[in-house]
Formats: sequence, C-alpha cells, structure tokens
Amino acid sequence: MHDEAEITISGVKLTDTQSMTVRVAVDTLANVLAEGIEDEEARELTERYVDSLKIIQALLERRETRKQ
Repeated sequence: MHDEAEITISGVKLTDTQSMTVRVAVDTLANVLAEGIEDEEARELTERYVDSLKIIQALLERRETRKQ
C-alpha cells in the first residue's frame, strides 16, 4: 500500500486506510459529476462541487511520507 495523504478531521488523525477511503469517495464523486447533469440549476451546483473537488484531489495527491 502506498502512503496516503495525512487527513485530520476534528482533531482526529485518520489512518492510511481511512484516508484512502476519503480519497476514493472524493474520486468517485468527481467521476459521477464528470458525467454531467442536464438540469440548469443542477449544472451550476455541479460546477461548484467540481471546482471544490479539484482542489481537494490536488491536496490528496500531495502525499508526503507519513511519520508513524
């Protein structure tokens, strides 16, 4: 298993497995949203989510060796 991004939620540092779960969930949502939505209102919301997801995915890719 490769090192995952260090993620802390409400002061709790996630394990590699938990961080991987977050990364996969983010990637899955990005893939679903990439398929697009036809409704105009939903499309605007989708664009906001996609913008945020791109930032989160970039941060998750900046993995550093975890100090255990």
